[in-house]
Amino acid sequence: MKRRLLLPLMLLALALSLTACAAKPAAPTAADFEVQPGEYRYQDRDGFFVETEKGNYYMNPSGDGLIHFAEPGSHEFHVLCNKPNCGHASADCNAFLEVAFGYYNGHLYGVTLQDQFELIQMDMDGTNHRVITQLPKQYDLSGGSSGGGSYFFDNGYLIYLAMPISSGDPDYAMAVYKIQLETGEITRLFQEDIPVHTDWPSAGVSISNGYLYFPMFNGETGSVTHAEGNLETGRIEHIFEDWNQSNSPMVNFDNVLHYHRVGVGLCEYDKATGTETVKVPTDCSLALPQYTKDYIIVRTSDDDADTHRTIYAYDRNYHLLGQMELEPYGVKFPSLQYVTANAIYFTSGGKLISYIDPHHLDRLELIQLMDPTARSHG
Repeated sequence: MKRRLLLPLMLLALALSLTACAAKPAAPTAADFEVQPGEYRYQDRDGFFVETEKGNYYMNPSGDGLIHFAEPGSHEFHVLCNKPNCGHASADCNAFLEVAFGYYNGHLYGVTLQDQFELIQMDMDGTNHRVITQLPKQYDLSGGSSGGGSYFFDNGYLIYLAMPISSGDPDYAMAVYKIQLETGEITRLFQEDIPVHTDWPSAGVSISNGYLYFPMFNGETGSVTHAEGNLETGRIEHIFEDWNQSNSPMVNFDNVLHYHRVGVGLCEYDKATGTETVKVPTDCSLALPQYTKDYIIVRTSDDDADTHRTIYAYDRNYHLLGQMELEPYGVKFPSLQYVTANAIYFTSGGKLISYIDPHHLDRLELIQLMDPTARSHG
């Protein structure tokens, strides 16, 4: 009798064990990443998203500053840390990065301000943190320093827009650096072209097709232009005069620039002819488009008080596919954050809270996500 019961009990225990394992996907290891990722996208300065064939990662500095991971096709993100008993609340956590996050050639990269201002490299499972280089700080005339700014990961480089220290320095100007991720080699860009008194732009920066697009705000006169800088040559090739800081960041497709101009609409600028074409006229106070090769997602604010937000989906010929009114999440509207291959993610307080399925843009619907704060890899 005991023998007859023993086998079913063993099978039951095995089934429960397998079920438990399946319910908690394992963090990837470095050996899993022998292939390049399909693509990774930098959305804006508030968040970083990496898409790979082995899974997706994101880190939001305005949230918990931790790397989160989800398996391919899943929207269930976990903190990328397998340390026993880790509370994911300090720099000792494998997933802790704090400032910036990217991918290149089988490794994850990040920027931290904990002990030093450093570029670090780690394995794909979040282990083996290694310092690549100390990043350049900005100094004032009295020796005070700062490591603030904006960070972009692009084709094996970290592009760093350094916040200048203007106090006491009559010739202050923003500095832009290109840091090779694997060697740590640092090159300063656009030094001959950025005028003195150029402040760090808090928004409106983008990298696209080998170019850095960024506002040049003169801290003395208040004037704003928009620069197109070649990341290979390190020189500014074009300056757009009379630029409104509320215009959206630029995206470059085949040397045609795409953006939203406030009070005008969704526009395209042909670099070959120097002509701007209005594709979709708008009268909203603000619009933030996200462009992919297949479609365009636009989040608008319809009044200066930001009491009404709408999401629009267009195909690449600017035909309207669908639209949806956004509802507040608590006291604030959710932010359109990451446009990926399989989801258009929204955040609140730096956390993923919902997404739109990009395969059904004709019937836009926000799909709610579970709260990821308690989950981790172990």
